[in-house]
Amino acid sequence: MAEVALKKIGTHSGVFHCDEVLACVMLSKYTSEFKDGIITRTREQEILDQQNIIVDVGGIYDPSKHRYDHHQRSFVDTFSSQHNIRLSSAGLVYKHFGQEIIKNVAQSLIDENKDNLNIEITLNQETLDSLYQRIYDGFIQGVDGSDNGVEQYPVEVKSAYSNPTQLQQRIGRLNPLWTEKNTDENVRFRSAMEIADMELRWQVKIQLLSVLPAYDIVKQSVLNRFNVHPSGEIVILETVVPWKSHLEDLEKSLNLGKQIKFVLFPESSAKKAWRVSTVPENWGTYDLRIGLKEEWRGIKDMTELKNVTKIDDIVFVHNSGFIGGAKSYESVLRMALESIEAHNAKLNNKQ
Repeated sequence: MAEVALKKIGTHSGVFHCDEVLACVMLSKYTSEFKDGIITRTREQEILDQQNIIVDVGGIYDPSKHRYDHHQRSFVDTFSSQHNIRLSSAGLVYKHFGQEIIKNVAQSLIDENKDNLNIEITLNQETLDSLYQRIYDGFIQGVDGSDNGVEQYPVEVKSAYSNPTQLQQRIGRLNPLWTEKNTDENVRFRSAMEIADMELRWQVKIQLLSVLPAYDIVKQSVLNRFNVHPSGEIVILETVVPWKSHLEDLEKSLNLGKQIKFVLFPESSAKKAWRVSTVPENWGTYDLRIGLKEEWRGIKDMTELKNVTKIDDIVFVHNSGFIGGAKSYESVLRMALESIEAHNAKLNNKQ
């Protein structure tokens, strides 16, 4: 059998960034056409012209010729009409090859984890479509925004603390330091690709093996919430699953508004301890629709906490009031109900 010639992937030399590193990972590991492709980093046009595909350099966006640069003034493309962040080279590769990339990453994760799963994961088209959208919105779009200089928050909002651990920063730190001698830029680029690949796989893994399978559980719990309490303001999850993104979607699809105030769930499958969590006033923020009772919050002395709450098996109430815990379901339900009652009483007193 004739040996198949490996495709050539071109990108720029010099300082590397998260977008072209991730683009090279996705192409060389998860597409059939460019799998194990030879990556050349250069700015010499004569060499770039010899590449089968070019990302993040060259000044051309032409999918028919596999040219994927986004730096030219004429480039204004976004992922879809519902998105307003311009694409970087990572977003461009994902937009054109993402369905295949997601399918291959997902299948490899299923094969890798199949002996350690207590549920069966099926890769149907609905799952793949959901993964494709979620991975862009929750991961790739952030790479696009960062590379294009789009602030994550309005500039007038001052950050309360520094967080230098995002993927873009971790990859950026692999560039040779000005104090270093004899560093091989291409070796560092390969190290950056390993980090980007690990992040991509984890992003898909969390969605595929944890978040998406939880949807039906959360939906059924939401539909059954009136069995918990007539108000319908409390949801109980019998299993520890990711619930916030699903509840956000269900509130829209079922037209629930902001009825639900608390979600109860076991700390683990053993159900030896329970948690009561508030629901955000606005999704993606720390604002609370209703917090746990203010007089309970942040008490570290267990004797005092039990005396104040009159709950013998209470474990804690967070200082901000967004979450608390007790050893039994009955107690966290009581914590939710009493907090709702206190909140309603305060509203009535203001009227």
